[in-house]
Amino acid sequence: MKIVGRSKKLSRFVLGTLAASLLFDLSGITFGFFYEGIFLDNLAHFLTSFAFVALVTEIAQHRGRLPLLVPGRRALVVGAVVGFIGGGVWEIVEVFADFLLPVLIYNPPLDTVLDMIFGSLGGAVGAWRTASYLNRKPFRSSLR
Repeated sequence: MKIVGRSKKLSRFVLGTLAASLLFDLSGITFGFFYEGIFLDNLAHFLTSFAFVALVTEIAQHRGRLPLLVPGRRALVVGAVVGFIGGGVWEIVEVFADFLLPVLIYNPPLDTVLDMIFGSLGGAVGAWRTASYLNRKPFRSSLR
């Protein structure tokens, strides 16, 4: 996938993560995997936030519009905030869906808290991974 106006391409890792996230989310919704237990729902929130933050960060960096891209702990914090906000928006969507389709949506308070936590973790790891990749530093040294 080329980025319009630039010759740089998205990394295969980001494209693979997006594809995996999309397949996981669609199969979970289609086959009801997210309602069988907590783990798969949490994994979906982590993976989706990870993929989204990595995609947005990489596109913004390629276009030269991301002064926020910083290595290390600050990338973790920025990614966690983005994942938290994304998780919050998704939880609002789930609340509305719960009213419209009460049989299909399972949204107790503990689920909301866990979804927000795993969304934040996924966003933090996605930002950290992308900052490390784009700065071409080994992962461990980018935490310093």
